[in-house]
Amino acid sequence: MAFAQLTFRESLRDIEDCLSARSDQLYHLGFRSRVCRSTLADANQVRDWRILRIYADLATLLIKRARGLYAGEQIEVELQQSVYALDSTTIDLCLNLFPWARFRSTKAAIKLHTLLDLRGPIPSFIEITGAATTSTHWIR
Repeated sequence: MAFAQLTFRESLRDIEDCLSARSDQLYHLGFRSRVCRSTLADANQVRDWRILRIYADLATLLIKRARGLYAGEQIEVELQQSVYALDSTTIDLCLNLFPWARFRSTKAAIKLHTLLDLRGPIPSFIEITGAATTSTHWIR
């Protein structure tokens, strides 16, 4: 699934097609045989969601490192304090694949809340919530 994320695959069929196109190279990625959609779907069903904490920890580390690179960056307007921008983007999901993210009767979605430090294009904080959550609820 990390391969799918890094290569911007959009569906299980897309992942399967992409991997099949270079089946002679699959052993480099650790695959011993052909990858099928049903295998990917089964893996998604039994995968423990807590494993994603690894990616969250990695993202936090990378954000901290990148923010350090922009710490001395000047912005157009001289301000005494940091300035932040808050963005909330709704990401549509397939209800059949993500029933836990039900947003409307026939639609699934999540909301990605991003707090940007305007000194550089690096997020200061990211949170994923249900799509019905408003930004005013998110700000504490």
